[in-house]
Amino acid sequence: MLGIRDGYLVAKHDIEIRRYLAWRKKVRGKPIPIRLYEIIYVGLVMLWSKMDKPPLKNVIYKFVKRKEYKEELMSGQLFQKLINEIRETPCEDGTGYYHSDSRELLTHKDVEQLEKEKDTIIKELSTNNMVERYQVVFRFCELYQSWALEKKSQQAEDITRQETFEIHPDLPLKITH
Repeated sequence: MLGIRDGYLVAKHDIEIRRYLAWRKKVRGKPIPIRLYEIIYVGLVMLWSKMDKPPLKNVIYKFVKRKEYKEELMSGQLFQKLINEIRETPCEDGTGYYHSDSRELLTHKDVEQLEKEKDTIIKELSTNNMVERYQVVFRFCELYQSWALEKKSQQAEDITRQETFEIHPDLPLKITH
């Protein structure tokens, strides 16, 4: 499952994960909190794939114990990276920002809300209690999954989008109790 690219060891992800990653970049209409929950879900999916797809509880436990959890999530680094990327593409008329992947316009108010949501999420992720960390990650991923499955269901009904590579009814990692 590992390959070498540009001198780095990288995980080779199966078609289901590559489909999902392509879909998530293009999908439009993500509510502000979902944009942030998605970062957590993607991190969990990538670790799950790298670990050869163990049971959900094992991958979440490993996810919340990693040093990257503190460095990237508790610090807000990954969330801030998204916000910075959005801010790097202001609209010419100054009304907001253009998100090139999804071809969406985000207002200044949207970016302010992203900042507020980021702070709220970081507070919840920043517990030292491993059980609480697990529960928070599970809940955010469950919320993301619920939104994504509903969005995929809507897209599946759209005859102009049927049979495209990215449209697949499921997500690669199912968040269930």
